[in-house]
Amino acid sequence: MANPKSSLSIPPLVSKRFTLIGIILLCVLLQIINSLPGVNLNGLGIYPRSLSGLTGIFFAPFLHGGWAHLLSNLIPFAVLGWLVCQYSVKRFWAVFIFTAVVGGLLVWLFGRANIHVGLSGVLYGLWGFLICYGIMHRSFKAIAISVAVIFLYSGLIWGVLPQRPHVSFESHLFGALAGILIGYYLAKQDKKSASYKL
Repeated sequence: MANPKSSLSIPPLVSKRFTLIGIILLCVLLQIINSLPGVNLNGLGIYPRSLSGLTGIFFAPFLHGGWAHLLSNLIPFAVLGWLVCQYSVKRFWAVFIFTAVVGGLLVWLFGRANIHVGLSGVLYGLWGFLICYGIMHRSFKAIAISVAVIFLYSGLIWGVLPQRPHVSFESHLFGALAGILIGYYLAKQDKKSASYKL
């Protein structure tokens, strides 16, 4: 007799595909809305040292300055997000939320007085996490993923430096720092427990 639960077609929240595609679709949907005449959702982004701009920490990762901005983030986010999911989807959410909140808070504290939006802060957080975790954990799997990230996206290092006035290098820098911090912490925890799961 078939298990009725196996016939359910709704993808679970722990599905890698559901997680990554869900975030990407949310960003695309918000950009479609943001492209409508008279609509400007980017005002919900992070505005440093303003109380009203503090709530932007939760909205900024899903908002973008335009289609080119969004599209430039989606492929590296999908690749890096998928690599983090190789540990577990719970691990991905831990890194995503930590880098979005901590990186966003640092942007709010120290960033330039402009509106900061975009998924790139989290993207840099995933990047920093994967490299730091591999170096600190030193398992074959972690090192292989870390080497792949360095090979594919070593050029991201330049994004943490101020280059163009309309690009939030602060989001890149503080996102990467947040990713390194949680990567270091989780690698230490995993080495103690000899477990790869959060």
